[in-house]
Amino acid sequence: MAQAATETGAEDVRWDLSELFSSPQDPAIEATLEEALEFAREFERRYRGRIAQLSPAEFTEMMETLERYHLDSSKPGLYAHLLHSLDTCDPARGRLLARIREAAAERGRHLVFFGLEVAHLTDEQCQRLFADPAAARYRHAIEVERRFRDHQLSEVEERLLTEISPVGVSAWSRLFEELSASIRVQLDQPVPLAVALAELREADRARRERASHAITEALRQDLHTRAYILNVILQDHAISDRLRRYPTWISARNLANETSDAAVQALIEAVTSRYEVVARYYRVKRRLLGLPELTEWDRYAPIDQSSRRIGWREARDLVVSSYHRFNPRAGAIIEEFFDRRWVDAPVVPGKEGGAYCAFATPDLHPYVMVNFTGQLNDALTLAHELGHGLHDVLSSKRNHVFDFHPPLTLAETASVFGETLTFDAILAQEPDPRVRLALLCHHVEDAFATIFRQVAMNRFEDAAHTARRTEGELSAEQIGDLWQGTQQAMFGNSLRLTDEHAVWWSYVEHFIHTPGYVYAYAYGNLLALSIYRRFREAGDPNFAETYLDFLATGGSMAPDDAVRKVGVDITDPGFWDSGLDILDEMVAEVERLAG
Repeated sequence: MAQAATETGAEDVRWDLSELFSSPQDPAIEATLEEALEFAREFERRYRGRIAQLSPAEFTEMMETLERYHLDSSKPGLYAHLLHSLDTCDPARGRLLARIREAAAERGRHLVFFGLEVAHLTDEQCQRLFADPAAARYRHAIEVERRFRDHQLSEVEERLLTEISPVGVSAWSRLFEELSASIRVQLDQPVPLAVALAELREADRARRERASHAITEALRQDLHTRAYILNVILQDHAISDRLRRYPTWISARNLANETSDAAVQALIEAVTSRYEVVARYYRVKRRLLGLPELTEWDRYAPIDQSSRRIGWREARDLVVSSYHRFNPRAGAIIEEFFDRRWVDAPVVPGKEGGAYCAFATPDLHPYVMVNFTGQLNDALTLAHELGHGLHDVLSSKRNHVFDFHPPLTLAETASVFGETLTFDAILAQEPDPRVRLALLCHHVEDAFATIFRQVAMNRFEDAAHTARRTEGELSAEQIGDLWQGTQQAMFGNSLRLTDEHAVWWSYVEHFIHTPGYVYAYAYGNLLALSIYRRFREAGDPNFAETYLDFLATGGSMAPDDAVRKVGVDITDPGFWDSGLDILDEMVAEVERLAG
């Protein structure tokens, strides 16, 4: 079975997971799980019903104990997740993942009381606790818990939901991941979906069209099953929202992101009101390609005659040098990911698609996973995921486990910033105006993918959740209609999505494992573009260190407060428009160069 179309140099770039455990059968895994369960039982016996009466010193001792528990118990979960990502078809890895989730639920039912009692601490009780400097160290974590007080169920109900969680949404999510990872697209030979998707960036239109048809055919296999899984997720979400009294399908996600429904709606409206920017660009692209009409297989077509290929070594050096030029400390951290085998890069059968940066606790380094096919876009994806890694490493040096990771609203900022650094490095090395135009087009399309496309996907989620709640179970055809309508709206009449595109929603895992997530990409990208513009225009020699200090805050403060460190006010009603103006200017530059 084919692994990739060509050798890229990334074939041996694999994680060394032996630093976590030796194998899925390592007895240390079970020992860790047993110790964690015993801790949970003892923690419940000691603190249940007492949190509101604890003195500041006792409260601090409780939080420090809970912090050590998270540090000690998180390693098996990270290991199981990483191992399963590398081969979703291996029964032993699947069995371990199930065991980890079942163990987490078993001990979680003993810890349910903690979130409930903390959430119901009164303002007066919190004021008394946080007057003590040691207890005040946990202020933000406690305030985050208190945000959910109006949406919690009784302790009995919360314990029950925790106990059955391994056979709930997480089980359906795992099935979706495994089905997606097993997809094989028939080109000259069967290839993983990641390889086939990379074909859509090739210069040869016939080659792109063939790949597009083949992807559609592959996605139609098991489509009914994936549509059923989405229906289950949608209905589970509806039940949860009803029981927890959330006003909209996305309110729970917004609360977790430390933002409001109104703020997110303002972002959505700002982006959708500027869809004409997308249409302007694709009208220019249609002219540059010399085509009477664009379809989905032309969306990412390069405008120059040959597709830019890049080997793993070149991609690595490009990314590392880009971060080094920005700041030597940042560059050294990025280099460490390669030197210490914290990156897994090749496309192999059974490996999960896409790319991610995985984290667990401040004492465990992050892991980056990509599917490197040798496209220029893969280098930018690598820079993107390493931006997440930089964010996690910096945050881990300053924050305890409860404040370690930023909310999703800030989580995409460092990744997009790093991707932009790398793109500028590519552009700076290119003297040919025609190639520079092609690169600029590539950059615009990437920005569209993480701003306009993600908001269009948010509109699909909104439509799907609404329809499931009002119409009942949705057929694959109904889901496809919702997908087509929300995605075509972004292009207007500048590009036509064919009927085949109606099944392409079915490989987007975010809809399954993190409903409502996708707008965070637009949030983070517009924020990153604004910060990057300040970096380019300010001429402040200390900006890089100021930016790294902002990343180091992690999740220790509300997003509104954190971004003020870099001179940005996201509460300004005009903020999103100013970010979108940057995209408008980029399209205007494409129009100028194309003329």
